[in-house]
Amino acid sequence: MPKKNRLIIYILSGFLFSLDQILKYLARTNPSTIFVWKKIIGWEYYENIGVAFNLPLPNSLVVFLTPIIIFGMMAFFLKKKNNNFFNNLGAALIILGAISNYIDRILFGVTIDYIRVFTSIINLADLMIVAGVILLILESRYLKPSP
Repeated sequence: MPKKNRLIIYILSGFLFSLDQILKYLARTNPSTIFVWKKIIGWEYYENIGVAFNLPLPNSLVVFLTPIIIFGMMAFFLKKKNNNFFNNLGAALIILGAISNYIDRILFGVTIDYIRVFTSIINLADLMIVAGVILLILESRYLKPSP
């Protein structure tokens, strides 16, 4: 992959990671609720004790398993032969999103969420993970190498 593409991936994923950490800090230090549109979309501080979809798992188990999963993903993507732009961007978004949420678990014992969407409260790291998964699915379905 060209250096220019790698640089774009590093800058974009690093920017989103940093922005998520800044927004988490702002949410934690200014816990308030602000609705942007009705009571559907807004800003609301929430300490998420669960994992994906708010599933309850003991924090010690999450703290133990998360690095194993992250390193496993990194090893998988580094060994993958089809390392195109979308594959690498998707992997970077997933890994940095997971690391951002993991930092919260280590520091605070919860994941800090702050974006209200309908009845859920999520954070930018969650959106990074979802976007990364979507990119990987699209890449695997539509950018397959010719046989």
